[in-house]
Amino acid sequence: MTDVDGLHSSFLTTDENGQRLFAITSSGGTPQNAALTLVQLAAVPLGIRTVAPATVSAMAGATLTIRGSGFQSGTIVTINGKSAAVTFKVPTLFLVVIPSLTPGSQQIVITNPDGESVSLDAAFFAN
Repeated sequence: MTDVDGLHSSFLTTDENGQRLFAITSSGGTPQNAALTLVQLAAVPLGIRTVAPATVSAMAGATLTIRGSGFQSGTIVTINGKSAAVTFKVPTLFLVVIPSLTPGSQQIVITNPDGESVSLDAAFFAN
C-alpha cells in the first residue's frame, strides 16, 4: 500500500488479546483492490499499552492499572528496581500496588514466569 491510497493512516489493528493482527492490504496499492489480511500469532508478545493513573503518591499503597498484552499469572513487576504486589486479572490487565518510592518519574519492568520481560521508562510520576 502506498501513502496515497486513502487507507494508509489506519491499516493495522489487533484483537483484544493482541494475538491476531488485522491489516488492510491491496494487491495494486489502490482502495479498489483492498482486502483484509488476518495474521494469527503463535504467541502474544509481552507489551505495555497503558499505565493509569499517570500520577500517584510516592507513599506505598497506591494501585496502578496496567494494560497491555502477553501477561501471565505469576508475572513479576518492579518499579525503579523495587518489587510491587501484582494481582493478575486477564492476559491484558493486572493491578499493581506500589511500594514506597522516591518522588519523580518511575520505570516499570514486567517479567513473565518464562523470563520474557519488558520495561517502560517514565511509566508514571510519583509525588
